[in-house]
Amino acid sequence: MTFYETIMLWFSTIVSALYLIAGGWVKIRDYLKAKSQAKADAIELEVQTRLKAAQAATADAPAATATSTDGPVVAGTATA
Repeated sequence: MTFYETIMLWFSTIVSALYLIAGGWVKIRDYLKAKSQAKADAIELEVQTRLKAAQAATADAPAATATSTDGPVVAGTATA
């Protein structure tokens, strides 16, 4: 590494440290928090959308979700 590159490296390191000390960490933290919150909101929206679709499908065909140990459940019939 040349002398010039060494000076540039030290300058960059010192400036980065001063930026973080001067409150830059708060900005970085807030940016990361906002980004993760946006991602969490998008995931939650997708989960809610899929849940509503599954609930609608269940409401449309309740016999398809019924379970029985005797065989298939047919609407309107009862087994004893």
